[in-house]
Amino acid sequence: SELLRKLEKGEVTSLEVTMAFCRTAARVQKDLSCLAEINFEEAIALARERDKERKEGKIRGPLHGLPISIKDQIDMAGFDSTCGLSARCYRPAIEDAVIVQILRAAGAIPFVRTNIPQALFLPESVNAIWGCCKNPFNAKRTSGGSSGGEASLLAARGSPLGLGTDIAGSIRGPSLFCGICGFKPTPGRVSCKGIAVPRPNDSNGQAVVLATPGPMARCV
Repeated sequence: SELLRKLEKGEVTSLEVTMAFCRTAARVQKDLSCLAEINFEEAIALARERDKERKEGKIRGPLHGLPISIKDQIDMAGFDSTCGLSARCYRPAIEDAVIVQILRAAGAIPFVRTNIPQALFLPESVNAIWGCCKNPFNAKRTSGGSSGGEASLLAARGSPLGLGTDIAGSIRGPSLFCGICGFKPTPGRVSCKGIAVPRPNDSNGQAVVLATPGPMARCV
């Protein structure tokens, strides 16, 4: 909220903020393997656009000009949602997940995608594509899973706000391990359309224990 206030008051620009987080994310990635894919070029272009809109008095929403990180599982147009499986590589999403569309409409700028476990099915974030994500406070320990890349990046101050998913602790566990805040909304309150599942043809037979996207950040 402090960063958003500074953006609103013009104390910092979206371009300055976005470039700062791009640099930090790239730096911590070397030690933590918290990232899956980067979207720096588009994010910087969007930051310039958001700054121009702000000068013209055109505010998209409460997150106008704020860079955000997105878990690999959540569709972004042009990027793979691998779920930690090499079989899902080179299958870029055609459109953003509904929750990503909502965040973009609020003015947010997705700038990185974050690491996950193989098949999203481990309490640590390690797979054969993006490697093993580490805890920023102790590289010999795990960041948790399955939203471990988000938790690690956020704890290392590489993103101001992240989006994870949770069924049985996939936001809450990594948040605990990395000392950040994470929230699992009641399933059904936030759309899951465009959130990949690690099964053939994206078929989802889960009828009772349901996943939901939720926010992650260093503080409430």
